Amino acid sequence: MLQVAAFPASPVSFGLICDFVSRFPPFDAFEFRQMAVTLRHQLEAQSHLVAGLDDDIVAYLGWIRTSRDIAEAWMSNQGPLTALAQDANAIVVTVLVASDRKHILPLLRKAKTENPGLPVYWKRQLPDEARTAKRSVRKKAD
Repeated sequence: MLQVAAFPASPVSFGLICDFVSRFPPFDAFEFRQMAVTLRHQLEAQSHLVAGLDDDIVAYLGWIRTSRDIAEAWMSNQGPLTALAQDANAIVVTVLVASDRKHILPLLRKAKTENPGLPVYWKRQLPDEARTAKRSVRKKAD
């Protein structure tokens, strides 16, 4: 049975998440420091979820908390994506990888329950930040 939960902030959790995420494009081509900083922030802020099946990690989802204005500007390539420590009214998924597509929806559903009432934004970003894939999504708050 698929289990979805956040890992506690620890060196072991950090290593497991880095190892798993680094296996998947586009993250396998990202600079290690960039990914390490991102994943460490998500782990420490408890803004991530891990899906496990039979003691194996099968999916990871990490996000930042920000404002709708920042998220909308980022979605339209009009500004940088920055996290807000306070007064966040939106979340942006920044890392999403899965060994099988069927594990993605349970992660997204759990992320919505962890952040009730907040809209969720995401877009496909390639290692070269100047290029963005065509798909961008904004899911309104329930």
